[in-house]
Amino acid sequence: MRVTDETSAGRAGRFGVFTTVLLIAAGAVAGYAMIKGQTRLLTDEGAHASQVWLFAGDKPEILAAITMIPTYHAIQALIQRMTGLPDVASLRLMNLIGGLLVPLFVWRLVAMHSPLESGRRTLQWFYMPLLFPLFFLVYTDVWALAAVLATLLCALRGRYVLAGCSGLIATLLRQDMIVWVGLAWLLVVVADVDLRTVWRDWRGQLLPSFLRGLPLLLVMLAFLSFYLWNHGIALGDRSQHELGFNPTSIAYALLYAWLIFLPQNVRAIPRIRQLLRRPACIALLAAGFALYMGTYANAHEYNSEQLRFYLHNEGLYWLTHYTWIRAVAFLPIAWMALTLWVVDLAEPRLRLMYLVAPLSIGLHPLIEQRYYLPAFTLFHVWRPATGARSENALLVIYMVLAVAILWGTATQRVFL
Repeated sequence: MRVTDETSAGRAGRFGVFTTVLLIAAGAVAGYAMIKGQTRLLTDEGAHASQVWLFAGDKPEILAAITMIPTYHAIQALIQRMTGLPDVASLRLMNLIGGLLVPLFVWRLVAMHSPLESGRRTLQWFYMPLLFPLFFLVYTDVWALAAVLATLLCALRGRYVLAGCSGLIATLLRQDMIVWVGLAWLLVVVADVDLRTVWRDWRGQLLPSFLRGLPLLLVMLAFLSFYLWNHGIALGDRSQHELGFNPTSIAYALLYAWLIFLPQNVRAIPRIRQLLRRPACIALLAAGFALYMGTYANAHEYNSEQLRFYLHNEGLYWLTHYTWIRAVAFLPIAWMALTLWVVDLAEPRLRLMYLVAPLSIGLHPLIEQRYYLPAFTLFHVWRPATGARSENALLVIYMVLAVAILWGTATQRVFL
């Protein structure tokens, strides 16, 4: 069925390399032109740009507001000193140039399993509304996302040393990317494992895979050493970034995902309907609703109603203050969860992502849509096609919303 869908979608409107590059270049130029005139530092840009300028001025001090290892800032400072361009517009431009590795790696990952969909899937994700504005801001997220995608691509292609190097870069850019290094390691370990016979020959099957994954394992061990030395993950602003588990963030991520992947959810309805006929499924949904309502919490200072300028905080405001809205929101949350259950990913082992994604999202005490990007991106590149019309419509919707949100960001009306 997937081959048929992909073939028909490709015949109905394939996006080749030239078209894809052209549309990405047009979006990059238009987006940068939109944000270039805004000389103010926007939200977290204040901390990131200040850290870059400190390093560029030969001051090794790390600001208290910087939570991650300042690798991104050191690279930006080096570029700034080489180019002699100290303004925020130049920092945004360098962020954009580095971030353009994201569509490159999305293309390569999609091409591994759905080559006819590579162009369209790449364009969709470049213009995905949660991601698009971050290409044009002094934020670490798109560079870290590019490194994570490179890690998974190298792991799946058998380039294990490169996977380890990419995973190290991802972790140095943002420490929380270590969980995705863990996913890459798991995918390497289980790649050649036969679950039917592994119990009889576990040493013969697992030992070679374990050795192949050694570069990724070394990165995880290095991170563990850092965690023990640092007594935590964050460098600065520790009181707001303490390690914990936040189920509400996972529920909110599923709500976002339902909107982002709406065509996939609609396509999954027949299979979900069959699933709902099982009493066990109904019981699990009832338990999930009780857990969701019973554990819902929005206590983080950065998610307060005083910060409703941020769109994700606006959504949290309504969920927090109106119980009936929170209850109704469980419908799309459960729908997305059921879609994840019934949808066929490109390979069965890729479902290991479902074990890692809740850790990536839930271990953050702050509810923030930027933390969802690696999980959403990997689902996007590994999901099945939904048909040419819905895929093209999704691309158009993404483009319109992306431009609107970036305009709102550039004019300081809203922020994601």
